[in-house]
Amino acid sequence: QMQDSKPQQQQKAILLDLFRTRNIATITIMSLLLWFFTSVGYFGLSLSTPDWHGNAYINCFLSAVIEVPAYVIAWLLLRSLPRRYSLSGTLFLGGGVVLFIQLVPADFNVLSVGLVMVGKFGITAAFSMLYVYNVELYPTLVRNMAVGATSTASRLGSIIAPYFVYLGETSCISC
Repeated sequence: QMQDSKPQQQQKAILLDLFRTRNIATITIMSLLLWFFTSVGYFGLSLSTPDWHGNAYINCFLSAVIEVPAYVIAWLLLRSLPRRYSLSGTLFLGGGVVLFIQLVPADFNVLSVGLVMVGKFGITAAFSMLYVYNVELYPTLVRNMAVGATSTASRLGSIIAPYFVYLGETSCISC
């Protein structure tokens, strides 16, 4: 018997397929939130560079330089550790250090800038790992759509990030 030589039809996926089952919907919602908040943290730290203690030019230079070892360490972590541990470790490093900065007295300028650099290191490494982690979570049929949706959430986070930077500069109007 001769089989039909026509190529098989490819299945079409729509955006609702990211929410079709409970498992994929949970992964999608968590990925959207993770991309959004990581982008807010990354761009919030990058845009707040002139507000740090010390020379704004040196701070900008340090903020750019810290990204190189963050990408290298992210690559090494992705090669040696499971994705979940690599991503969660860098997110906890970045977020924990940035939260800890609030406890540093204003007199310790070098310490506060150093902690910001460690936080930027962690957030940058996590942001670079998200692409690899996200691609491996989804089945092939919806993979491109999932990356596009989570990348859109990231861009929404980058749009909102400057408003978080300006929250620290506003004062109470009615006070």
